[in-house]
Amino acid sequence: MKEIVTEDKKFTSLNFTEIGFPKGEYNNCGFVTCDFSDSDLSNVAFIECVFENCNFSNAKIKNTALKDVKFKNCKLLGLNFCDCDPFLLSLNFDNCFLSLSSFFKLTLKNTEFKDCQLNLDNAIGLK
Repeated sequence: MKEIVTEDKKFTSLNFTEIGFPKGEYNNCGFVTCDFSDSDLSNVAFIECVFENCNFSNAKIKNTALKDVKFKNCKLLGLNFCDCDPFLLSLNFDNCFLSLSSFFKLTLKNTEFKDCQLNLDNAIGLK
């Protein structure tokens, strides 16, 4: 199956929990009020993407590339960021809910957590 490449597209109010999320590479895309909860986002690449008011609770992100990705007002409950592809990992969180998410042993240089809710237990192992 050929992997899709999507560029400069905006996705609004989609429930990927119900319809599934197409595997591929997403460059400079915007996702607004989308539901990714319990979705399998493994082996997907997000490059220079922005997520606003999205729900990622318990999504699977094994080998997911997150390169220069911004999350604004998102719910990221229970995500295991240590399963992501660490190559060029670059994240920015603004007013996000990150409880029960793990960043264990990740080097998060230049990662910004602005006005986020993040349990101190999650911070153990941050470099």
